[in-house]
Amino acid sequence: MRWTLFLLPLWLTAQRSAPLNADFRFQDGVYFSAEALLANEPDVDWGEIAGEMVQLPEDFRVQIDSFGYKTRRYVKPYAIGLDGLPYLFVRQDGGRAFHEFTGLRQTGRYATIRYDTIVHTRQLMRAYNPATGNPFREGWVERDRRQEVSRVVDMATGRRHPLEILAVSELVDDEKEISDAVLRLTNDDQQKLVRALVLYNERHPLLIPLPQATD
Repeated sequence: MRWTLFLLPLWLTAQRSAPLNADFRFQDGVYFSAEALLANEPDVDWGEIAGEMVQLPEDFRVQIDSFGYKTRRYVKPYAIGLDGLPYLFVRQDGGRAFHEFTGLRQTGRYATIRYDTIVHTRQLMRAYNPATGNPFREGWVERDRRQEVSRVVDMATGRRHPLEILAVSELVDDEKEISDAVLRLTNDDQQKLVRALVLYNERHPLLIPLPQATD
């Protein structure tokens, strides 16, 4: 009887969790940390969010202009849950409180995301005398340009890693077969890198608590 009583709570806890995969649904709201997302417990309900939202599901993107909260001070979001899907915070335009969130392209312990970021560049430009070929004027030109980046997200910690050979190999190094296969790829083989993560995720599922039933 003692063993039965001891194991029963563990069994009940296991029944309230499910592996993080494409079918898993999170509670809607705003999550302030990776820990809150792992617990599936939003810190703020959608009813407390201020701003105008545009959802672009085909681009795995959610944009909220003038993002804020109605009854509390601003806290930088880690992620939002919308229609059961998680979107991670990736970019903010401080001038107008514009916030952009990106969805998970591949879901699991090691998820993948892709989004645009703004890169500031500074380049020395020269004007040349056509007669002599010598420069007669020069100056620095600064520009902002968009650059697409791909990342692997360790959903257990929230840390983001480049979707590149060495980074992926280190993430899956406890599965030697997968790690060795990754090292034989090139960084242009991103689809194969993702497939390696998919295989690893299947062998090492990340369990997330299911929402508790309410009366």
